[in-house]
Amino acid sequence: MSTVIHAAAETDPPSRSQWLWMLLAGVAMAQLLSFWLLCSHQVRKAEARQNETIVQQMALADCLQYIPGSTIASCSHMDPNAQPAQPLASPTATGAVPVSFSYR
Repeated sequence: MSTVIHAAAETDPPSRSQWLWMLLAGVAMAQLLSFWLLCSHQVRKAEARQNETIVQQMALADCLQYIPGSTIASCSHMDPNAQPAQPLASPTATGAVPVSFSYR
């Protein structure tokens, strides 16, 4: 008779504390996975920025090397982040301050 009671005790479903620990382990694993995904995404973005900087430097170097009489200012059109040149003030607008409304 004791073997029947002992066998029934082994097949009991997991208690609440076991379910809680399994749930907490699942949450911890999900957080670790999401943290890894975030870090790998940030690393990919940083590598892309670094590669973009290298390509821009190479483009500027090529412009300076292969275009006769070129200067850094004349090759700045290679840089998409470069500020556009300000037009010269007309003689009628002397003393006027140019205003820009561009937002970034």
